[in-house]
Amino acid sequence: MKKSLDLSNQTIKSNIEKLKKIMNEKNLEAMYISSFDPFLNEYVPLQDNHRFYFTGFTGSMAEVLVLATGKVRLYVDGRYHEQADLEVDHAEIEVVKCGPDGSITGDLVKDVAAFNIKRLGYESDRTSLGFLKKLTQAAQETVSLPAGELAKTIEFQKLDALKEVQLIAREFRGRDSLEKTRSIFKDDSEAMYLTALDSIAWITNCRGYHLPFLSSFYARALVTREKVFIFVTPETPVSAKALKENGLEFISLPLSDLHKEIEKIQNTLHLKSVWFDPAMSNAADFGMLVKIFGTERLIEKAGGLYEWQSIKEPVEIQQMQASFNRSDKAIFNTIKWVKDSLNAGKRITELDLYHETTKKYQEQGSKEQSFNTISGVGPNGSIIHFGSPSDQVVIKRDDLILLDSGGYFDGGFATDCTRAFLGGNASDKPNPKYIEIYTLVLKGLINCASAVFPEGTKGIVLDSLARAPMRKMGYDYAHGTGHGVGIHVHEPGVRLSSISTVPMKAGQVVSVEPGIYIPGFGGVRLENIYRVEKHPVHSGMLHLVGFIYIGFDPALVDMKLLNDEEKSFLEEYEAECLRRGTSLRALK
Repeated sequence: MKKSLDLSNQTIKSNIEKLKKIMNEKNLEAMYISSFDPFLNEYVPLQDNHRFYFTGFTGSMAEVLVLATGKVRLYVDGRYHEQADLEVDHAEIEVVKCGPDGSITGDLVKDVAAFNIKRLGYESDRTSLGFLKKLTQAAQETVSLPAGELAKTIEFQKLDALKEVQLIAREFRGRDSLEKTRSIFKDDSEAMYLTALDSIAWITNCRGYHLPFLSSFYARALVTREKVFIFVTPETPVSAKALKENGLEFISLPLSDLHKEIEKIQNTLHLKSVWFDPAMSNAADFGMLVKIFGTERLIEKAGGLYEWQSIKEPVEIQQMQASFNRSDKAIFNTIKWVKDSLNAGKRITELDLYHETTKKYQEQGSKEQSFNTISGVGPNGSIIHFGSPSDQVVIKRDDLILLDSGGYFDGGFATDCTRAFLGGNASDKPNPKYIEIYTLVLKGLINCASAVFPEGTKGIVLDSLARAPMRKMGYDYAHGTGHGVGIHVHEPGVRLSSISTVPMKAGQVVSVEPGIYIPGFGGVRLENIYRVEKHPVHSGMLHLVGFIYIGFDPALVDMKLLNDEEKSFLEEYEAECLRRGTSLRALK
């Protein structure tokens, strides 16, 4: 589970009051607080997540607008509607629930304009340049709060000591750094400034596990054709192999000296163009780059390195497959443990399931979970990103259970998989509603996973395929159907959603995870991960090839709701699971 900071409602209220005092002193009508750290990470430790200190919300993503008068506005998407309601003090916080066709950032910007905000504050080191541009258009004036400003009056907890940055062996990751940089840059006059930690991990072939659920490490980087300059703090240990790796230069320095070091590099290399991703560069870093290179040398490169990083090379695919094979066993063994425990009459809880999942991954050699395991029993399964498993929720044989988990193994690539299953078996007479929603979600997964589509097809098309079977029965879900998977469990470069215009390309790795969630009743999500490959027969076409083979719960599948094509797909899939020893049909 996430590290508990035990923030009381009174502490949060006090933090809000302190923030509003700062706002009053600076004549601010509103203050934007992001979920990000200075590296703009998705998964930020709670002790470094400023949004948490003003709302108490523990989900990975949300946006906050603090008005000078009135409640704090917390913007969440469909994954967190129910969770936000359960976690925040509604006397202080208003939960703004954003719809599937909008976004939390878009709705916040609309409100800034609608409220006619004249002076809007923001933390320059935790606000992306791309989003700042939108805020600047919505507010009459934006005011930067420098790094550390809020910490002068609000007590933020310190991060734990950092693990050593290590170079991973070539057999686990493919090309060397210089092979990658020389395929990206045409000459020595080009460079890219990076703060996206998974991209830094990819280009350097290093891992550090510095943040919970991430294999990457804290750093900034300047990438050139012949060298990658990696800037880390003096507190960051780096292995001897990483320090000696050809093409890498680790530079240890206080963050305050970063400007001087990059300026020194520029005086030597005389770079003519420096790319940066405005969505992954914070406003403070952009200001530094402008001082060094001037606006004429800075070139916006949307997506940064993901254009190359998201297309997996054969060795990466092989390593990911090996990781998923081990992850499959961990998940299957966890589900088997639940069913065996209940068959033996043992008392197990939702929290036991959470911890047992971690144990089963460790038995398969995992180094870390790739995100906070979701183990929702009964009604808690409807909370899409449920993160508070309880030792008071006792699992029963007729319970519907949702388990979403993933891990990191030798190569430092993330795995991810979701299964819903019954505590017992078909003889326990599952609720007919469980069977209905489970089968509809399974139909959606099969419908998407079996698709054949032209190269360049937008993600929105595959998203609609997954939703089609359940929409015919009046169901839908308030999250995207799929995300990219790589060094981080959520990797840009490919996306399946109702608004995605990202084209599908061979070499991408993407999840397919439709779901149905009924608050107070339960939820089903079924998720497999696929690689996009050229179709073996039809020229110009693509199809999905699966990494995951974990059987579906036969107690919850209504075969009468499946058509012949879906039955054939399921039987072929289950036969492979049976061969691998991961079929739930083999369990008693």
